Amino acid sequence: MHSYATGAFAPARVSSFRPSLTSSYVSNISFANARPKVAPAPQSDQASDLLPRDISSRFGLRLRELRRAHNMTQLRMAVDFGIDRSFISDVERGRKSISLHMLEVIALGMKVSLSDLFRGL
Repeated sequence: MHSYATGAFAPARVSSFRPSLTSSYVSNISFANARPKVAPAPQSDQASDLLPRDISSRFGLRLRELRRAHNMTQLRMAVDFGIDRSFISDVERGRKSISLHMLEVIALGMKVSLSDLFRGL
């Protein structure tokens, strides 16, 4: 009987190369203003031209605005509300739709009404 682990079919050894960050590389990185600044929604007649067209994207922006107003990270929101963090991210980017049940969970967790979740959409 032939052992594949020691014969011609043995996997190649992978070197343990780990590049280290040099101080010059790290010093060029600034995390002080990592969060992008979001301009307030325009109040003119052209507001509809500047807003995302689909409801998923508009709701995602609203959810992000509420989450940040409550000083919550996506991770904190996920843990507190029992929602997967990647799902929150997808909803905020307008990539996934959200169910009525999840809307209620978010409204209760943030202590706002369902109508407040949709305000400004």
